[in-house]
Amino acid sequence: MQNFLGQYECTLDSKGRLMIPAKFRRLVPEESSGQYVVTMGREQCLNLYPMEEWSETVVRRLHELPAGAEKRRYVRFYSNKSRNLQLDRAGRVAIPGAFLETLGNPKKVIVVGALNYLEIWAADDYERVSREAEETFLDGDWEY
Repeated sequence: MQNFLGQYECTLDSKGRLMIPAKFRRLVPEESSGQYVVTMGREQCLNLYPMEEWSETVVRRLHELPAGAEKRRYVRFYSNKSRNLQLDRAGRVAIPGAFLETLGNPKKVIVVGALNYLEIWAADDYERVSREAEETFLDGDWEY
């Protein structure tokens, strides 16, 4: 499992391409062959998984769900709200326009390591959730 840690401010180019920070690119196993999956996050962000992590985490968990209507709904959601992306020679992935629209079509984004995947946030939204995360940590009693 990767340990994507830290955050980077990145600029999207006119074609919606995101340069994945080199520190994060180096952590992706060669088995992923530069392939990623972008999907909608539960909050106002996008989740970007290296292909190997996508298969081992999301797809495996979908297969483990008990058969029934709920499983079908989850499979439909991830099928509809996910896209395969290929890293180009310059270290960029092209984020589809519909996904960028959910972020408000920002020119700058914050790419955040979330242990085994990356989150992509519009800067204003990330500032808010970052404050909330800090408050949760300071108010809670969990520490490692």
